[in-house]
Amino acid sequence: MAQNYPTLMAPAGIAIWPKLNEPDTKFNAAGEFHTKVAYDADDAAVQDFVAKLEKIRDEFFDTTVARLIEEKKAGKAKNLKKLEVAKAELDEETGDETGRLLINAKLKHKVTTKTGKSWEQKPDFFNAQKVVLKNPPKIGGGSKLRLAVEASPYLRETDGVVGVSLRLKAVQIITLVSGGARSADQYGFGEEEGDDVGDAEAVTNDTPPFDADDNADDDI
Repeated sequence: MAQNYPTLMAPAGIAIWPKLNEPDTKFNAAGEFHTKVAYDADDAAVQDFVAKLEKIRDEFFDTTVARLIEEKKAGKAKNLKKLEVAKAELDEETGDETGRLLINAKLKHKVTTKTGKSWEQKPDFFNAQKVVLKNPPKIGGGSKLRLAVEASPYLRETDGVVGVSLRLKAVQIITLVSGGARSADQYGFGEEEGDDVGDAEAVTNDTPPFDADDNADDDI
């Protein structure tokens, strides 16, 4: 059985297809809050975080091997495999690595025990100034987030794979992109000579502009 591990603070990264405001029930009737986060693979803080996850995985791997050998299952122990704790992001068109690493974090919304006891849970949310958000704004892809996660090593019995799952505990919104909107820079547009075209009518849900540095909006 996996032991409990302390909550880890992941570095700030870019959210990909987040489902954090409402539980996603598409593939799980109990609902899940989840997000994929992309990190710069060369960032020292990212490398340190990955190393912590690998240490948790490796310690559990060694413990599992010892247990299987003690249970006279040396063959099964020999065939155990380690799953990468972070995956290299691949370019969808070329298949080449982009230089970013991806991790997944999730939290089941409705929990039911074998005895029938049940409850609902959701992540806690904070803004960049550490203020609790009781009703967080819509978090879209491209938002810069920092996650608090609980690492849980596991053995997948079907194929003998040892990995680490990340249970989402809390989300800090550093910069917000609402509804998956992307900036011109993110799409790759540059400035051009042309007409100064504006919106036909006022838009009330524009994402507020961010500072040039990593500081967040004060009104999140």
